[in-house]
Amino acid sequence: ILAQECPVDGDFVMPFPDSGNYAAIGYSQESRIPLEFGVIRNHYVGRTFIQPTQSMRDFNVRVKLNPVRSFLKGKRVIIIEDSIIRGTTGKSRVKSLRNAGAAEVHMLVSCPPTRYPCYYGIDFPSSDELIAYRYEVDQVAAYLGLDSLYYLSLEGMVKATGMTVNDFCLACFNADYPVAPDLTFHKNVLDRSG
Repeated sequence: ILAQECPVDGDFVMPFPDSGNYAAIGYSQESRIPLEFGVIRNHYVGRTFIQPTQSMRDFNVRVKLNPVRSFLKGKRVIIIEDSIIRGTTGKSRVKSLRNAGAAEVHMLVSCPPTRYPCYYGIDFPSSDELIAYRYEVDQVAAYLGLDSLYYLSLEGMVKATGMTVNDFCLACFNADYPVAPDLTFHKNVLDRSG
């Protein structure tokens, strides 16, 4: 569905391992653009967006993925991502691909823009932390250093699962919270209690 909604021309489709792997496989099969792995992942570094401080997120991004320069040089790369939260990871990754010689970098995201806080356990409770809340898609693309940026629609994401909108919490995409959040609670309250 991502390939149908977001057709892009490139030399190859590439996930950022491991979160974009399955969407990249599907995009490659549907678009008939070859799937390649142009980065090597350090499996000892976890999810970068959930790190508690910006400096920790920046460090983890730098050591998590290493682009293969000889493979990327002069290529038009289509990156498949599972999501963009703060933009920290994406910006660093795009810069590393550019530094490795990629001629074009396009990013396709296998979900809609994450614009609203998650109050149910994922570590992005403030709208101000969410890049898609603050900026339009073209501004996010410019910030990340991309030639183009496309998101899968909410309808397309749900359709890809074979389920219905009632089977999911979609609040981070549409602000329709199934349980009213406690807006007085902040994640830092627990950090200060010790």
